[in-house]
Amino acid sequence: MEAVESANPVIGKITCGTLLHQLQKIWDEVGEADEERDKMILQLELECLDVYKRKVDKAVKSRVQLLQTLADARVELANLLLALGEKNYVGNPENTSGTIKEQLAVIAPALEKLWKLKDDRIKEFSDVQSRIHEIRTEIDGTNEQVESPLVDESDLSTKKLDKFHAELEDLQKEKNERLHKVLEFVSSIRDLCAVLGADFFTTVTEVHPSLNDNRGVQLISISNDTLSRLDKTVSALREDKKTRLQKIQELAARLIDLWNLMDTPAEKRSLFDLVTCNMSASVDEVIVPGALAKDLIEHKLRGLVS
Repeated sequence: MEAVESANPVIGKITCGTLLHQLQKIWDEVGEADEERDKMILQLELECLDVYKRKVDKAVKSRVQLLQTLADARVELANLLLALGEKNYVGNPENTSGTIKEQLAVIAPALEKLWKLKDDRIKEFSDVQSRIHEIRTEIDGTNEQVESPLVDESDLSTKKLDKFHAELEDLQKEKNERLHKVLEFVSSIRDLCAVLGADFFTTVTEVHPSLNDNRGVQLISISNDTLSRLDKTVSALREDKKTRLQKIQELAARLIDLWNLMDTPAEKRSLFDLVTCNMSASVDEVIVPGALAKDLIEHKLRGLVS
């Protein structure tokens, strides 16, 4: 081993030149002909050239791929900025310079931040559009299943998002106004049913099941149809109240005339106070529960006849 190393002092510092020099020494020792030497050297040069060519081809392909990656990154960056409406994005590497890899290293962090911003923005759009669809469904009175809306990813600008938020705000305002109207109608129905001795829960359930608190329905109907039916129900109850009050007042007038004719004492007259107390009352003034109950009127009528 030591003999080999002494004969090859260039081990550890091998180059093409040192190897060729070593080869020539071997040829001298062997006595290789010049023609053969030339053939072998040409073969070595061709083999070396082929190795270089393969390396160059590989380097060219790698450069093409890197350039394509850089171009794709620039296009992706431009598309993201356009979609997000971020023309003045602080981290935008507009004029990158240096090697291809250096330029990619500059663009990559900006892309990462913009991708995250895009994902966050899509979620914001999805949330606000879902809420808009949900309220519209409540207003329309449909029972559509609220699904995740399709978000237009070509325009995720804050300007468009602000428009959606403004639309949602208007819808929420309309929803609150409708809910206020519904509750006012329900309150009127409750008061009217109390005066008329009618079943409140049965009455509102016929309008819409969600108006019956006993059913545990969380979402109260605010649709046009529900509002219209509530309005008609209130009008019908008021008309019924007016009709019954007229009957009570007519009954009271007949009673008073009869009492005056018969000189009925106050003690007996007091038995019909529930009838006579509303003798001169207006419809809106009659608020005592059961004051205009149908069974009360019928009972008093029977009492009057008897």
